[in-house]
Order: sequence, then C-alpha cells, then structure tokens
Amino acid sequence: MRVNLFQSIARLAETRPQQPVEPAKPAQAQAPQQPQPAVPEVVAQYFTDSFEPAAGDSDVVKQTKDANCGAAVATMLSPTAGKDAVSASQKMDSLESRFTDGGGTTPAELAKMLAHENLEVKKGTSNFDMPSVDEALSRGQQVVVQLDTNRLATGQDTKVAGGSHWVVVDGKDDQGNYQVKDTNNGSKYSVSGQQIADAVGSAWELHKGGGMLVVGTPQVAMDESTLVEKANLHTSVLGDTDGGGSRARTSFGRESS
Repeated sequence: MRVNLFQSIARLAETRPQQPVEPAKPAQAQAPQQPQPAVPEVVAQYFTDSFEPAAGDSDVVKQTKDANCGAAVATMLSPTAGKDAVSASQKMDSLESRFTDGGGTTPAELAKMLAHENLEVKKGTSNFDMPSVDEALSRGQQVVVQLDTNRLATGQDTKVAGGSHWVVVDGKDDQGNYQVKDTNNGSKYSVSGQQIADAVGSAWELHKGGGMLVVGTPQVAMDESTLVEKANLHTSVLGDTDGGGSRARTSFGRESS
C-alpha cells in the first residue's frame, strides 16, 4: 500500500509523546506604589534648616522689649558690656533711650550704638552679600542683618509682613549654613544663605528697608564721633526703616526667632 508524504507526517505526530502543558502562571501582583511624601519640599527644607536653639546659646542676648532688638544686638556685640541678665538689660535701656525714640532702631541709629561701644561699621549692603559675609567671618568680624522675620521663618514668599528685625550672623556650620544669633528669644540656629537673602529681599518689599552691616574692632584707635562718621558712609544703602522685633507667624509649631 502506498502511503503519501502527508500521511507519514500525520502518523509520526500521532505516535510522538505529548508534552505536558503547563498551566498558565498567574500574573504577578504589582508592587504597591510608594506613597508620595505628604510634606511639601519647602517644609522639608524648613526642618533641614533647623531653628531649634543650639547648645551653648547662652552668649545670645535676649531683647527685653518688643522693639529693642537693635539695642540687644549692640549689647551682644559690645566688647565691654556685661552679658548677664541685669547688666545686659541696663545696657539695652541705656542705648535705646540715648539713640532711639523707643519704636525700633534704624540702620543709622544702630551704627551710633555700635560706635558708642567702640565698634566700627566696615561695610554696608542692601542685600545679603554672601561673598562679603564669608570674607568678614574669615577676618573674625560679624555681620548684622536687617530682614523680615516671616520670610526667614518659613522660607516662603508669604507677602505677609513679619517684623523688620535685626539678627547677627557670626559663623557657618559644617553644612555651610550660616549661624544666626537672634535676640528675639535668645536663640542660635543655622539657616541657608539663600533663605537669609530672601528674607532681606522681603524686608525691602514689605518694610522698605533692609540689608547688612559688617562690624568689627577698629584697627586704629578712633573716637566715637569718627566711628559714627565712618559708619554713615555705609548705612544709607539699608534705608531708614526701624528694626524692632520678631512678629513672625507661628510656622510648623516653631518661630524663627
């Protein structure tokens, strides 16, 4: 009997052992998506730039009135003023009554206070000039900054004015943030240079004045009037706004100062 080619192929297929068919594998369950962080980036940055008082902040003079942060800053920087509570309070009262009307301290008035304490204003800028700040700190000088406290506290452009306030920058931490001494509650904290710069910008927008003064010991002996005259060359760029104290909104359970 003749068998054609197609029949041969069919018979071979019938005798070939059948391969077991594996059941289809169930589809793997997709890994649950990671939840998106609920904390906005600006809030996370706020906690990175911690405003918690640092250890050893007893060298920060705390202002005694709502509007005498300028006198507190001059007392804190003074090489001769006592820093205990009683002596500091007496010095603040003396500086405030002598150089201000009690409603805050303008840049020119602060310069007079500093001259009275034998300190020289070496430079003034209407912004927070970080290269100049770094140079001043490397020389052992300190920087007094007039800024808006709401912007410093939150890092956000709230358009809501806090206080026009004086703080002192006297160093940098290991992360490159600037160390701020704040007379409002006698605290010391670290914050980025950009955040300070933004707070100065907000001071101009909301209070029509702000900036920084580089302060140090005179290299040659000068009387008070000469120190005031030299300071006047630097203070006008900051405007004529009184710096008083912090009226920063409470933000995330903390205040800026």
